[in-house]
Amino acid sequence: MKHIVAIRERSSDDLRREVAATEKQIWELRFQRGSEKAGDPSKIRQMRRQAARALTVLRERELGIERGQAK
Repeated sequence: MKHIVAIRERSSDDLRREVAATEKQIWELRFQRGSEKAGDPSKIRQMRRQAARALTVLRERELGIERGQAK
């Protein structure tokens, strides 16, 4: 839960930049895995989830959904 709270506090532009950077890193890790320089196999999964969290918050903002705030 702590991760999503920190993500919701960030600006939309910052989240978009983070998603782009994360997707680039995922691509690089997949490329390294193909060339047998694989490191931590769970790293790609963690990064995909991080990107998904950011994309979820961005989509909530587009739809006008406010979550995690006192009512």
